[in-house]
Amino acid sequence: MHELPITKSIFNTVVQRAEVEKAKSVRRVVLEIGVLRDFVPMIVQKYWDYISVGSIAEGSVIEIREVDAGAVCGSCGQTYTIGRDNISNACCPKCGYRYGRLVSGSELRIVGMEIERL
Repeated sequence: MHELPITKSIFNTVVQRAEVEKAKSVRRVVLEIGVLRDFVPMIVQKYWDYISVGSIAEGSVIEIREVDAGAVCGSCGQTYTIGRDNISNACCPKCGYRYGRLVSGSELRIVGMEIERL
């Protein structure tokens, strides 16, 4: 359910940008969403379809690029990827230290959109 307000916010940003670009329509919106955001792509598209009715974004497609979770070891400084299945038990693969600083995986950003110009 948390997808709805965030999808509305993304929609508002996309429509504003499309208007600045003098777009006739928005065909595609590309998002980067970190795995820690726990978004369901199908739900985001469903909300998007509902919100965009009657707008220049009606019928557009949401493309989601998933960003892996990554951390930097608090002991040796090694950068490593944290798998979706071991987020709560992630240890540094180099030294085994249990505490790392999260550097990716919680992103939520619009990275592009495809528009049709007037």
